[in-house]
Amino acid sequence: MIMRVAAIAVAALLAQPDRSAVETYREAVAAYLASGNAAESVKPLVGWTNEEFEAAVQAVIRRADPKELEAAAALHLEIGIAVVGLSTGGAQAYFEHGSKLVDAVLPPAAIRRGVSAERLNEMTMVSATWHRVASTAFLSVNDGVRARLFANRATRIAPRSAAVLTVQGMIDEVEAGLSNPDDWDGVVQQISSSRERGRLLVRAEESFRAAMAADPGYPLAPIRMGRVEFLRGDFKRAQPYLERGSGLAREPRHQFLAAMFMGALQLEQNNLTAARRSFERALVIAPQSQNAVAALSFVELMSGRAGRAQQIARAFTSARLDEAWWAYKTGTLDLEGLQWLRQRVRK
Repeated sequence: MIMRVAAIAVAALLAQPDRSAVETYREAVAAYLASGNAAESVKPLVGWTNEEFEAAVQAVIRRADPKELEAAAALHLEIGIAVVGLSTGGAQAYFEHGSKLVDAVLPPAAIRRGVSAERLNEMTMVSATWHRVASTAFLSVNDGVRARLFANRATRIAPRSAAVLTVQGMIDEVEAGLSNPDDWDGVVQQISSSRERGRLLVRAEESFRAAMAADPGYPLAPIRMGRVEFLRGDFKRAQPYLERGSGLAREPRHQFLAAMFMGALQLEQNNLTAARRSFERALVIAPQSQNAVAALSFVELMSGRAGRAQQIARAFTSARLDEAWWAYKTGTLDLEGLQWLRQRVRK
């Protein structure tokens, strides 16, 4: 579905129905609310300008129907995720509209006294989760600036959420991984890159520690903390975090990341047998992960098993990729949060 939404969202169709834009927009949202099928629901909106979306979004916000607001925000999130790999600027436009919609789900402070604490917590969680998922969509394509923009909004909404704190740490961790001193020839650039990497890893550690304190049972925080220690080259400290996170992990994405990070650690320790087991486990969890395929093929090559490495690569290239294959390229897209939001609009 993701690829279909992307194709539809970027198509250059200009014809619009005679009916009002607001009515067309609300019908598209209602269709998504009824079916959960973003690819079909978005078709009437193809070719809309940013101004047309803005007018329709503001009209829905004025109606103040919580169910419609939440469904519209979820639809914008789906479209943004679909196009983020093609255009981060285009994705941001959809996310900005969606952010306004999901913010409107929360009642103004002046009337919150009439809302039950349970309902208020639920609406807060919806908004925080929405912004968290949007942030990780940008992180999945290494756009840390835009990822941070939406993560900061999630933090303002739910500052003590372990999941939100973890996303904040992930942005610093991913950017630290991209800031590699070995990529530079000049000494000055190497020193600067090393300092920046160290600064980012410190900030990531602070966020992950805060997340583990907020919820000791949240597995992604220790998994990513293990990655921080790995990037520092402290393999002895990395392993317990990865083992702890792996033991807590129940979601496929968390299990996948734990296996991939553990495999990378074992590979650096030259334990090819253990690394092979970890990468094989990752590939079972996410059969269409490019990273897992590349990692396992490399281990097989290092082990002198070139035939097995070719077999793994050929199996991947000949397979039909499903619509979510790219989400496992880096493991950063918050698939659990996205699925939770999808399920809510179908209730």
